[in-house]
Amino acid sequence: MTEAAGLFFDNRFMERHAGSIIVDPAVAIVELVANAWDAWSTKVDIVWPERGTDAAFTIKDNGKGMTEAQFLTRWKTLDYNRLRDEGAESPPPPEMSDLRPRVAYGRNGKGRHAAFRFGEAYRVRTWRDGTAVTFEVRRGTAQPFTVDRIAIEAEVDGHGTEIMAISPQPMHMTPDEAREVIGTRFLADPNFTVTVNGTKVTFDDIPEAQRREIEIEVPGYGTAHLIAIDTQKADKTTRQHGIAWRVNNRIVGTPGWVGFDQERLVDGRSSEAKRFIFIVLADFLVDEVLPDWSGFWPGRDAWPATRAAVHARIREYLGAFSADRRRETKQTVRENLGRTIAQLTPVSRDRWNEFVDRIVDTCPSMTPDTVEQVAGILANLELSTSKYELIAKLHDMQPGDLDELNALLVDWTVRTAKLALDEIAQRLKLIRELDQKLRDETMDEVGDLQPLFERSLWVFGPEFESLEFTSNRGMTEVIRKFYGRKDQGSRLRPDFVMLPDGSVGFYSRDSHDLGHEVDGVSRLVIAEIKKPGVLIGSEEKQQPWKYVRKLMDKGYVTDATTVTCYVLGSHIDPAETGDETKNNNRVFIRAMTYSTFVKRAEKRMLGLRDKLRDAPFLKEQGIDPETYMRPQLPQQGDLLDAVEPAATRS
Repeated sequence: MTEAAGLFFDNRFMERHAGSIIVDPAVAIVELVANAWDAWSTKVDIVWPERGTDAAFTIKDNGKGMTEAQFLTRWKTLDYNRLRDEGAESPPPPEMSDLRPRVAYGRNGKGRHAAFRFGEAYRVRTWRDGTAVTFEVRRGTAQPFTVDRIAIEAEVDGHGTEIMAISPQPMHMTPDEAREVIGTRFLADPNFTVTVNGTKVTFDDIPEAQRREIEIEVPGYGTAHLIAIDTQKADKTTRQHGIAWRVNNRIVGTPGWVGFDQERLVDGRSSEAKRFIFIVLADFLVDEVLPDWSGFWPGRDAWPATRAAVHARIREYLGAFSADRRRETKQTVRENLGRTIAQLTPVSRDRWNEFVDRIVDTCPSMTPDTVEQVAGILANLELSTSKYELIAKLHDMQPGDLDELNALLVDWTVRTAKLALDEIAQRLKLIRELDQKLRDETMDEVGDLQPLFERSLWVFGPEFESLEFTSNRGMTEVIRKFYGRKDQGSRLRPDFVMLPDGSVGFYSRDSHDLGHEVDGVSRLVIAEIKKPGVLIGSEEKQQPWKYVRKLMDKGYVTDATTVTCYVLGSHIDPAETGDETKNNNRVFIRAMTYSTFVKRAEKRMLGLRDKLRDAPFLKEQGIDPETYMRPQLPQQGDLLDAVEPAATRS
């Protein structure tokens, strides 16, 4: 049985793919006008069908037009990536090269489907470079849509694109309403005009409830005319929103929320940034404009004075809008949580209402949904028994701590976070115990330190973090026999060997063959701890090499084994501070003071011991933080050199 070639699409695909673009006429017309804007047209003419007429929806622009290849690529590519193929800006046609590029409105290639809102099919005639091509685009059955070329013309002047609906859909918007929608978004640039049924879209088409005109006096320079436009519904992005400066009916720079001095008036993520447009008409600044109209001269006097006055007025305007929005948010939250609040006692209810007022007024950028979530949590806490403890902890947190707590709860569950924090607490306790015992030169049982070092391999470096590093009793027994002794300490502590001047432990990680079977030792760490008062000299540094030789004789260490030896004590002979290597650099020997070891532990823990001086686990241990954190006196002259790897020394 032969399968049919190609993919099949459900007849609902386009609605799901393009969404409101092919459902809502207001969204559809904005997308089509935006396409004309991106094509750097200066004039767009729209025929909007009215009841009782046979006119078909048509939109025609004088933009750059498309070649046949460009049209087919852009129309037949689902999710066409305009940013990748054409860039974020659209340069003007050659005859208008003195004008600045426009920031493109389109991004995801879905706006071209908007013509389906006005007809089951539509025709596109586009022309440039002397050639015009006409295509017919229809909704498909097994395919989302089909594209057929139906005509081609030669020796055509100019450039542009025209889209006309076939089999028109019923319209639920009047031409006046269409002008309102267009006017709230495409009046910032005087080089871009739109007509609907022959009537030019102007500021007068914007309802008074959505438009406010303000005169701003700039003492000594002139009067700026500010037009504030409220689209009343936040768009998905800030494109076609922000502040547009116009001088002598020409746009200066690029409209947006970031000023020429990089000052941002509004957070681009806020609803205000995606809802408002401010157009500033300031012809008296004509001498302040840069030659390429990309901005204003920064060193002049009129521009800074005007900018400050206009920005202050815009902030005042947005502040008043925010006040109305805050009142609406409070009312919505109280209505939505009414049933829960009704269960609270009068005192709790008053406290909850005060909280809602404060959180909305203090954090105006919070969305109503977020405020409702926070207020809902508080209401539930008021009904719980542990409310005060948790609220107190949250109240005492600094803003940065709250952000970190949020990030923690986003990336971690409470359980995994507790496990990680428990591990940190255990390591900090271990550092404290090492710090106390290693500084105690009267300590007789140096063997008591060896179990601590077995839990401290991570201090030596990240390569020793693996849980696979374990005490190797077989190697311990070899060295014990090498010394020919089994004293009392060895019998009680089988994981390491007691020496006349200290103790030594062996911690290894297995290697595996291709069949994943253990076939030897991959890494070996030897930790030799000297008694207080023993100076680490050349003889002491050579002792680990003797251990390695004996283990090589017994087959525990092979040429495939990497060995790291640490000899730790209170003091090091200055002539023996360097590192040594043996066996073709597979055996590494380093002497290290106890104080350096503790410092490395602190460094590996990112200084958390100092940052967590008030941690509960310290208080539970009855530890005085100041005494615990008091810096220890170094017992080696140059600790910094001892901490640095040998490779960094000259």
